[in-house]
Amino acid sequence: MHAWEAIQKSVDYIETHTTEEISIETLAAIAGLSPYYFQRLFKRLVKRTVFGYVRLRRLAQSTQVLKADKRIVDIAAEYGFSSHANFTRAFKEAYNITPEEYRTSIYISSNTYG
Repeated sequence: MHAWEAIQKSVDYIETHTTEEISIETLAAIAGLSPYYFQRLFKRLVKRTVFGYVRLRRLAQSTQVLKADKRIVDIAAEYGFSSHANFTRAFKEAYNITPEEYRTSIYISSNTYG
């Protein structure tokens, strides 16, 4: 198996397990690599650390859930953030907007006539 195929298998796993705990050991096993080599190869090919990528995918998927009428603290917990504050901080770093502001902008744009 080529290196990019091994990493793609782990990326596919991440995509379907964002609300679960994900370990380097599990991802490395899926890719058929040692944890050390897996992390090095992942960073080289994806241009992000494994957990940096996982965090971004969790944030991206959480944007869909923010459209629902669900408490933000519950969304944070569902996607593996230890607190509302940590989720908000990570969300703002990624999108330059807080989850609350994002939700408000969705609500406003869906109620705008155009």
